[in-house]
Amino acid sequence: MLRRITSKRVTRVLLWIFITLVTLIVLLFVWTNWSGKRRWAAVQAMIEREGETLDFRKLLPATPPEAENLLAIEPLRGIAMVIDGDESRGDPGAKRKALEAMKWDAKGKLPAASGVTLGQAAGMASWVKFLREAKFLNLPVDSSTPGRDVLNALDVKFPLLKQLTDELPKRSQAMFTPGLRERELPELLFSLRVPHYAPAQTLARMLGLRARAALEAKESHEATRSILVARSLGAACESEPLLIGFLVGLTADANATEAVWQGLRERAFAADNLRLLQDAFATHDIDKALLLAMRGEMAAGLSSLAYLQDAAAGRKKASEDMADALSGDGTGLTLNAYRAVPGGLFDHWKSVVAEMELRHLIQPLKKGEIAGAVSAGEALDREIMEKRNFLLHADHIMARLMVPAVKQVSAHALLAQVRARQAMTAIALERFYLKHSRYPALLDELVPEFLPAVPLDPCDGKALRYRVNNNGRYTLWSVAFDGKDDAGKVNPTADLSAMKKAGYLGDWAWQYEPVK
Repeated sequence: MLRRITSKRVTRVLLWIFITLVTLIVLLFVWTNWSGKRRWAAVQAMIEREGETLDFRKLLPATPPEAENLLAIEPLRGIAMVIDGDESRGDPGAKRKALEAMKWDAKGKLPAASGVTLGQAAGMASWVKFLREAKFLNLPVDSSTPGRDVLNALDVKFPLLKQLTDELPKRSQAMFTPGLRERELPELLFSLRVPHYAPAQTLARMLGLRARAALEAKESHEATRSILVARSLGAACESEPLLIGFLVGLTADANATEAVWQGLRERAFAADNLRLLQDAFATHDIDKALLLAMRGEMAAGLSSLAYLQDAAAGRKKASEDMADALSGDGTGLTLNAYRAVPGGLFDHWKSVVAEMELRHLIQPLKKGEIAGAVSAGEALDREIMEKRNFLLHADHIMARLMVPAVKQVSAHALLAQVRARQAMTAIALERFYLKHSRYPALLDELVPEFLPAVPLDPCDGKALRYRVNNNGRYTLWSVAFDGKDDAGKVNPTADLSAMKKAGYLGDWAWQYEPVK
């Protein structure tokens, strides 16, 4: 009898616990859905008040007329197209494959190309040796004119390089075709294919090499055009509202800047070419390009979360691209697992991602402050670390996955902006030298004939630092991430990529003597 009574009591207790748990779970789902919906509506209103958009298509640039588009010449026309999901198919695939032939097999050590970073130059003779050993170009064993030989060999093997430089004066704009406005975009924007970026990187590297070869061959005109085409490639990548496109654009810009450094070091540019180069760097609006990329990242990320939300709720059929994305998102969750998540949690995820990217990334850039975005990124890291407990802060799960990868881009952009301003200033200094046979004692002497104003250091908002050295050349430097003026002292490490990270201590200098 006692056992039966006890058994009934236990059963009632367990049943009460079960009903209570079910009730709590139902209430939790109801509250999550209600609060998530309200929160997401509030965030959408905030985004609208800020003048931002979540419509990715509204961020897309207009495609220029084909006759004015440098990247619409026949060898490059259509390389952004993918046919039936296969990047190797059709004419676009064949053109991309032809561009892949510009890659060398770098089994040997590449000649140093760290003039801008460390003031170290690599002569064309070392390039001849490398290119011969890599069997990349047909070059003589003992070349007395290495620059001329490399320039000729490049133009013979890759006539596209010369074609681009010849077409440059006739085509003032650059965009890969078909433009994003003309392409059918996937619902899951994170699965958007961008097969033109890899060829763009390869092409920019070849243009940089061609420019350096032309400089050594005393072909200032050809070198200048090669640099300007590389800069146009960078601008084309940066005009697309994608972070990966922005980073590829910075790579193209770095190839152009490296060639400019070499030409200025050798005083190889003619006066008219210097003016063309200065105009190109003066119009390079890196903070605007980064802002566009961040806006695109926010729109694409939130659109993809909304797509995942609809697929989990059964409102949309999950695509293979989504399955691939979920398998590599770092959570280990499948679509079935997401189906068990209350729909309101998706709204919380979207809200947190939008709030973080808007507050820490987009708003500082709207003020024209890449350095502010770097500082805000550090605050973003702290906020994410404070909310790292998934159980207590389930609304921050997606932010931890999506946002940190975006933050480091601001640091790369800050360095690129400094290099662009240094290059523009260095070109103006060389123009001054051509007229006066000396460098100015102060940068103010460049104004207004050679510069409208003394360029500011993006890191602290003060004028770029400058001094004339005892050898008759100069050092031009930025205080870099830490904001401390180290009198132009560069602090190189074994891993030069560390100079692009916010923890770097030292200055970023433009100089023509190797860093000790």
